[in-house]
Amino acid sequence: MPSPAPDSDLATLPDLRPPQRRVAALLPSPSQVEWLLHLGLLPLTLAQVVFTQQPGPHPELLSASLVVASLAWVGWLWVWPWRSETFGGSTRAALLLVVIAFASGFATLVDGPGWSANLLAGAVLEAGARARWRTASGVLLSGGLGLATGGWLLGRAAIGIFGQLPTELYVVFYLFLCGCLLLTGLARGLRREQLAQARLLLSQRQDVMAARERAAALGERSRIAREIHDILAHSLADLAIQLELADALLSDSGDRSGALERVRHAHRLASDGLEETRRAIHALRSDAPPLPEALAAMVNAYHRSGSSVDLQVEGSPRPLAAASGLAMLRTAQEALANSHQHAAGQPVHVGLSYQPGRVALSVRSGTRMSQSPGPRKDGGPPPPAAVGGGYGLAGMRERLLLVGGTLAAGPGRDGWSVIAEVPG
Repeated sequence: MPSPAPDSDLATLPDLRPPQRRVAALLPSPSQVEWLLHLGLLPLTLAQVVFTQQPGPHPELLSASLVVASLAWVGWLWVWPWRSETFGGSTRAALLLVVIAFASGFATLVDGPGWSANLLAGAVLEAGARARWRTASGVLLSGGLGLATGGWLLGRAAIGIFGQLPTELYVVFYLFLCGCLLLTGLARGLRREQLAQARLLLSQRQDVMAARERAAALGERSRIAREIHDILAHSLADLAIQLELADALLSDSGDRSGALERVRHAHRLASDGLEETRRAIHALRSDAPPLPEALAAMVNAYHRSGSSVDLQVEGSPRPLAAASGLAMLRTAQEALANSHQHAAGQPVHVGLSYQPGRVALSVRSGTRMSQSPGPRKDGGPPPPAAVGGGYGLAGMRERLLLVGGTLAAGPGRDGWSVIAEVPG
């Protein structure tokens, strides 16, 4: 007899500890237990027939039919479909069930009503539970034909569990029991298919959830990487430019005061970069402060650096999505940095307006800003332009588009303005 294939039920075991898993692997699976029950039904039936059934008029026919039914039963167990819960496509299994049903049905009545009906009941039940409807119907009809043939050979009267009754009544009784067992098997098979579909849907849902979690994790990593990259690229690039200028002043003209001023400015840039990094990390957390508070902290930082910046909030503040709030904060940061570089000393106005269905941010400088930085009035080198991945108008517009927002920037009558809007 072929050894059973590893049962799929072990794959669904919970994450047990190694000793518990080894013990669970030694226990028989549900399919193996069911196979053993079917194996034990054959000797049990033969023992009942030999030791309890009264001899009738056709013992030789009873013995022959039991031999055929037993051989077919063993053959059916041999081709048991271990790897599938149905054998509707297995022709050998279906034919063996038909033979079992006919031979056991014939043996049930040919020598008087007896225990051979156990094999008939098992065949009909398994046909209903595991085979297609046509195969199950064929097994039931084959069993009914065997009952009718055996009853016809037995004669018009039979002595069985109900005493001496017409053989036709016993045929009807066994057919009724087989019909009930067939319906029970069909219900069992339907339940098995539903469980299989439920397991498949659960597996697919788990795969979808895992894919969503991976996508969310990758998106969050990309967002964090973009924030840190923008801040570091912006700060370190400005820092490198200032240090290069200091080196040039010392090497070319020996201007120690100018070089010292550049070093001090580089120190301020480094401090501002660290502060921006702290604010970015804080904004990425779930307990990030509301947008008005974050803008107020940013304006105060520019105040401490000597810039003239004021903040005005209109409307009733309300919470924004984390991505939208961070995009608005980064837009204000870039606009203030550009104002500080391209219009140093000019007043800057920051406005935050909460309107129905949207939130608007405006940053306006007090004078027109040139498209490119020009020389300073004191004759020193021009301030560095904004650099770094994601900074500038293109970076601001990209950030806002990711959250469904818009950006408008350009010169106007009152100076350079940047206006950003996000839904919320």
